[in-house]
Amino acid sequence: MLKQKVAVITGANRGIGLATVEVFANNRATIWACARSQSDEFEKKLQEIANSNSTIIKPLYFDVTDQQAMKEAFRQIGKESKRIDILVNNAGMSVECLFNMTSMDMMRKAMEVNFLSQINMAQIVSRYMIKNKSGSIVNVASVAGMEAEEGGIAYGSSKASVLFATKTMSLELGKYGIRANCVSPGFIETDMWKNRKDDVRAKVLNETPLHRPGSSKEVAQTILFLASDMSSFITGQNIVVDGGRNKGR
Repeated sequence: MLKQKVAVITGANRGIGLATVEVFANNRATIWACARSQSDEFEKKLQEIANSNSTIIKPLYFDVTDQQAMKEAFRQIGKESKRIDILVNNAGMSVECLFNMTSMDMMRKAMEVNFLSQINMAQIVSRYMIKNKSGSIVNVASVAGMEAEEGGIAYGSSKASVLFATKTMSLELGKYGIRANCVSPGFIETDMWKNRKDDVRAKVLNETPLHRPGSSKEVAQTILFLASDMSSFITGQNIVVDGGRNKGR
């Protein structure tokens, strides 16, 4: 499905990002797997995935909040791959803190990591895509950006910004054949879910029509749909992957 496509995936070392690497590799994409810091374990995992799918996966390390490091990373991608067909903006941080206890530093950090880095990344990548008159940008947002919950002022605001920005991207980039969409996961079986208190997890499952958390692979498969030509007439949209909880509450 993604043969001869070059994809950049951020936050690729765990959770949804790593699952997206696996799903994309299974569909024969050439992948630049981006993470903040180097890890032998990560590189070994990438090599295993690449070998088992007969494709190419290259690790790339930079902090998404470091604009200069990001530019240098994309110079490397441009030099080696010449083109970028897909961007998956997945890197992010979780913040849970009551409104009155949330410092401005915490707000700024959440916006910088979860929102501004995605804008910066999309601006850089879209220049490659404009040259080719095609491309797909998939921004990972969250249901936290759609429905307010206690403790969600920083995280939810940053993800709500992603949702709005993606619609704007789709309007401005569509004339170049570039699509921009969002995926909004609900509670997914990642470290964040496992670290939740038992009563919180029970409440969430009770509110979810499918009565289970989602898997990283299920989110990755949705990202694959939006990244591929299967969604060639879809842009400016947000697909919610939450087992129906957003409508079930």
